[in-house]
Amino acid sequence: MIHPLETERLILRNYTKEDLPYVHSLRAEPLVWKYSTITTTSSLADARVYLEDVLDKYAHHACGFQALFDKSTGQYIGEAGVMAFNTAGRKAVIGYNLLPDFWHKGYATEIVNALVVYLFGKIHVERVEALAVESNVASRKVLTKSGFVLEGVLRNYACIDSRFVNVCMYSMIRADYEYALTRQS
Repeated sequence: MIHPLETERLILRNYTKEDLPYVHSLRAEPLVWKYSTITTTSSLADARVYLEDVLDKYAHHACGFQALFDKSTGQYIGEAGVMAFNTAGRKAVIGYNLLPDFWHKGYATEIVNALVVYLFGKIHVERVEALAVESNVASRKVLTKSGFVLEGVLRNYACIDSRFVNVCMYSMIRADYEYALTRQS
């Protein structure tokens, strides 16, 4: 859905078959998936299945994560992108998964902001949504810092490690985005 997207420090582009080692490193890192319904796996075959699924989504013009790189070093730092898109409702759901070495450096906020600008500015959505497990304080801070509003807590919304957890629903609507733009100028 998103063509290569560049920020000051990041490049977001579609995965390719050659990115299997990157996908494998991300899928094998337990800390990345601590707040996710996706389970950690060190299996190269599992990583290949995941990558093939993403590539298939691209081929069918569906949404899917994209590879995220540090522009200056070329290092793979994780993935981000539009996870779901509703054309009739003009809304999108975004997300990201970063390797721990790249946490607390502003990368998550930078890519979330770039996705928001792209979706409101180029795709002309009315609403952008994001979900974060209630106990994932770092991701909740990223969303708040990026201008998202907490709309509510979805009780027992996800099952992680055989236990149900609350998930926070965040959103930004076009009016919020446009208001923030006027305050910047």
